[in-house]
Amino acid sequence: MRITKLTIFCILVLSFKTMADSWPPPKTKDYYNDTKTYFVRIVPRTVPEKFWKWINAKPKQKKHFSPADTTIIPCHAIMYKRTKNGDSLVWKKNLINQIAPVSAFVSNDVRYLVTFDNWHSMGYGVDVMVYYDNQGNLIKRHMLEDISPFPINTYSISTSSIRWRCDSRFLDNNRLEICFKDEKETILKKVYNLDDKRME
Repeated sequence: MRITKLTIFCILVLSFKTMADSWPPPKTKDYYNDTKTYFVRIVPRTVPEKFWKWINAKPKQKKHFSPADTTIIPCHAIMYKRTKNGDSLVWKKNLINQIAPVSAFVSNDVRYLVTFDNWHSMGYGVDVMVYYDNQGNLIKRHMLEDISPFPINTYSISTSSIRWRCDSRFLDNNRLEICFKDEKETILKKVYNLDDKRME
């Protein structure tokens, strides 16, 4: 009887602390600068439908698969400039996210692309905040510990993620305001200076 009560107690405690969650497949998404003159299109990693059949196929069967069946396309970003004659390609680069970032922001002068979190695992790893230059080259990446004003164990967590961010916005061309929210709904807004690579 004591074991049963203890088990029920543990389940209840954990259910309050840890929330279940589900993640749909990521989709290609466009992110615009404030003036809508530029946008970056982020394309999630694409795994061909027949890829796992090819991986598990016997050597003689592998020759029946085409390169399109066996090639994983990594997550990538494509920056466009909007013109009267249509969208003009500025740059195209792979991102460091394994699947896709959860969200992204483009500075108004298009000097920076900032991404937050990895799909299906917010708050974990070295890619919680990542930013790139005006050619899509990686500048810096951060763990949550690097930027958080709260202790990491005070955030609300789910089975896959740490729920740490409430919003973000560019204040000007190089300063990004990041909103942090802990499990008690306490909100702190901090400003990250992309030129200086640090919180102000």
